Amino acid sequence: MAGVHVRFLSMSSAAEGQPYGAISNAAGHFSIASLPAGTYSAEARQHGFFYMPPKGQGLVPRVSLKAGQHLADFKIEMAQGATISGRIIDDNGDPVQAGVRADAESERAVSFGRWANGDERGEFHMSVAPGKYYLVAEPGGRGMNQVPEIRTDGSIDAIYGETYYPSSAVKGKAVLVEAAAGAELTGLEIHLVRQVRGASIGGVVTGATDAAGGTTVMLLQGDDPRHMGLASGSGSDRDGHFLLTNLQPGTYRLLAWHRNDKTNLYSQPMDVHLEGADVTNLNLVLAPGGELTGKLEMPGSPGTEKLSVSLELSPFGSFGEPPPSAEADQSGAFRIANIAPGTYGVKVTPMPENGYLKSVRLDGVETPDDELDLSRVAQGSSLKIVVSRNGGQVSGRLLDKDGEPLGAMPAMVALVADPKEIKLDRSLKMAEDGTYRFQGIRPGKYRLLAFDEWGADVLEMVKKLAASAEEIEIKEGDRKVKDLKLVGKEDADAKPSQ
Repeated sequence: MAGVHVRFLSMSSAAEGQPYGAISNAAGHFSIASLPAGTYSAEARQHGFFYMPPKGQGLVPRVSLKAGQHLADFKIEMAQGATISGRIIDDNGDPVQAGVRADAESERAVSFGRWANGDERGEFHMSVAPGKYYLVAEPGGRGMNQVPEIRTDGSIDAIYGETYYPSSAVKGKAVLVEAAAGAELTGLEIHLVRQVRGASIGGVVTGATDAAGGTTVMLLQGDDPRHMGLASGSGSDRDGHFLLTNLQPGTYRLLAWHRNDKTNLYSQPMDVHLEGADVTNLNLVLAPGGELTGKLEMPGSPGTEKLSVSLELSPFGSFGEPPPSAEADQSGAFRIANIAPGTYGVKVTPMPENGYLKSVRLDGVETPDDELDLSRVAQGSSLKIVVSRNGGQVSGRLLDKDGEPLGAMPAMVALVADPKEIKLDRSLKMAEDGTYRFQGIRPGKYRLLAFDEWGADVLEMVKKLAASAEEIEIKEGDRKVKDLKLVGKEDADAKPSQ
């Protein structure tokens, strides 16, 4: 193919995102010279055609080049696109202006779902790579916190939700659309499905001492308080009343805070389980944040280092404010004020090169450093933190699937204590030079693995891979060296080791 725009984007940290390009000639040949050593992602663009990544190479093929290497006969496969057009209608047969996306059944067909905006006649038109797709209409419409319309004529205000072609609210009942190269698929109709009207959570926020500032109510959703996601948010009116609407059944947690120029006030977390009926009689009582005094100990420290202790609210951040923190004095004593109720992770900075949090005790009770429950901090509560300078270390080379050194190709390395509970910020490292290193490791048993595929489902993939990975034990002061062979996505389905 002639006139194809070929691009190689640097994935190396020193020049990440730097593109190198060329246009193919009449014979389809292209050439890019003087590329620095490193790893690149490849792509190609031509109107009416789509780049088809080779099977087994993931959505974005990567090319690793060594200094002076000449890579010849690099083939790029293109395929003529197909067009899909149709319209979106409601349950009365009237057109609805909405967006439509095409989710590929096969990852090879397209990297990301295609998107088209429908017009006022409900009509949409899009170009896609050859493949099978789920068409999904996204009508938008009334969402959370919009006050329901009052009607006295017996009619119901229609709310339409995300709908799969031809007319299903769930993917399992959708019909795949097959788009062959060069095909023109027309006349497809998506009949929107009505959304069940959700319930409401409401009440009043009390305890604000002034009219200045603003009161915000945050709504989190999830069965596990450590992994709740933000579901909605709303401000209260002048009298403190709030209403969160169109909520589906589930477990929610409510929190309120009031901000002004002098101080912040917070409510205790309140859990609500919705089963369909409205819950609108809640009272969130604002009060000043808690206070915590503590002692930071670091055996072997010269005592001249200035260390700080900070508390990082989980899972939703510190209400838009910097995390509560304090600097420890020369004796290690510290005091942290204005702490919002919640569960926190403890962080000491700067952490020594091979240091780790050996012990965290709240009022004399040992607690995980990332599960410090300060929902009801009592006056006089104390925190004792012990930092060890002698954490474990594990390092080594990364090998490809044939056992050869990986070189400059990027890869991910995971050190997982519990395959069922992956902490991405602690467990994952990016490796770019063919080697890896974890340090400051708390003594314990871990699963260690490396892989070269990642994306939106990286968490679930790491859980599956870690379950079948070799277990290693790391003791305090250990310095282990272990080479790792890359595992692929196909290994995620392997039977977990017993």
